[in-house]
Amino acid sequence: MNTVLLNQMLQLFMIMGVGYVLFKLKYIDIPFSQKLTKLLLDITLPFMILSSVMSGNADKDFSKIGIVFVVSFSMYVFLTVLSIIVAKVFRFPPKEQGMYMFMHMFSNTAFMGFPVINALFGNEAMIYTAILNIFFNLFSFTVGIVMVNYDASVKKKGTSFSGMFDLKNLLTPGTTGSLAAVVIYFIPVEFPSVIRGVFSSVGGLTSTLAMLLIGSTLAKMPVNIIFNDWRVYLFTAVKQVIIPVLVWPLMKLLIDDTLIRSVMFILFLMPVGNTAVLFASRYQKNEELAAKTVFVTTLASILTIPLCLNVLKVL
Repeated sequence: MNTVLLNQMLQLFMIMGVGYVLFKLKYIDIPFSQKLTKLLLDITLPFMILSSVMSGNADKDFSKIGIVFVVSFSMYVFLTVLSIIVAKVFRFPPKEQGMYMFMHMFSNTAFMGFPVINALFGNEAMIYTAILNIFFNLFSFTVGIVMVNYDASVKKKGTSFSGMFDLKNLLTPGTTGSLAAVVIYFIPVEFPSVIRGVFSSVGGLTSTLAMLLIGSTLAKMPVNIIFNDWRVYLFTAVKQVIIPVLVWPLMKLLIDDTLIRSVMFILFLMPVGNTAVLFASRYQKNEELAAKTVFVTTLASILTIPLCLNVLKVL
């Protein structure tokens, strides 16, 4: 399994490198990447999620779905508290503490999480990843908004915290697709092979397109601002090595099911998600900090994910 993980990580990151080069060669530009983002979030990712539950032949353990709901909710409650503690203990600048809280809490569990989990565990684990991403969206558009605006010193004029909450933000195709996948999982229906084929083919585009998009996003960053903040390296070490090493024994103690535990921990290891950049831009925070932290943590994850899994003997 460790060899499979390493091969899959290398393959995904090589595709990311292709995306980086394509942006530099101007085959991909900013308008194209914006459309690609919309295509991924609104079409291919929901298709991929739904495709994972359309086969009625697999044995389904409904009790495990309840466990994953509880574990996913508990994980984000835990991350809420942990993110605040990390920002305070390491004394990040007051105006940046909220951004660091957000980045520690919301990892790349969609664009990177789905491809990695699918490659390692197949369709059975995809439903678990879909459930966790339901809570990702619920928490990011509630707790996440409060975190980003933590200091409130540069809050947009005329905008109150209550005014920032918009239920429409929760009704994204990704969230809707995840909820639909849970419903389909419980329905004893065998979908026609042609329908399954369509969803599988369109959803199968997600991994490649997501890695190309991440690579092109990293290519937008001026090199001179990427490596100029020691706090980003400290944050990366804490988020992707120190905290996971401390959390894994707790997961082993609380989660009996090996597959659920492995899936949740691997998603826990993911680097900072692009959502941080989007929220920083929307709420007029430090977008540069968010972008370079996404860059550094994503590159570091090439080593930190296999390292943690091997040292801690997760797989």
